[in-house]
Amino acid sequence: MRQKLKMLLKAVVVLIMVVWIFSKIPFSKTINQEISARIYENGRITGETKVIIDGARSHYLFTENEWFHGKFYITAYEKSGRQDMTASIRWKNEDTIQHLTYFQNAGFPSMDIINTLIMNDTMTQFALMFTDGTVIATSDEIYQIDIKHISYDRDTGVTSIDDVGRIPKIETP
Repeated sequence: MRQKLKMLLKAVVVLIMVVWIFSKIPFSKTINQEISARIYENGRITGETKVIIDGARSHYLFTENEWFHGKFYITAYEKSGRQDMTASIRWKNEDTIQHLTYFQNAGFPSMDIINTLIMNDTMTQFALMFTDGTVIATSDEIYQIDIKHISYDRDTGVTSIDDVGRIPKIETP
């Protein structure tokens, strides 16, 4: 009986260690796509652009938070495609908004893009805003969601998110 208890205890310890190790390993999916988007200025479509997304989207076993690391190059905004420029996008399960950060050569360059964006899970539909109010969006519907819920005050540099709990999740078609 005592021998069986020792074996059971060892098995439980090994199982706990395996689960702990898996909880620290990110599971990744490679993302390599080019998405067409519209440029909106003052509520009107003023042009078209492409967004090149090339990197990996990762999540950990026991958390709902997910990350993307790689290129997020907006062809109409050359600064986002500089050499060694990398983007990081963070998803939080309870939110329908994401956080975008650009970094280059171990620093955070000054960008004219606010760091709040709306994006679906497959990274094929999204809207992001520049500090001058210009919006890059993949559809009119997503543009309307973005301008309804996200605003930026140029004078203070503050991003406001209205009705966070009411921002609809962008579904993948």
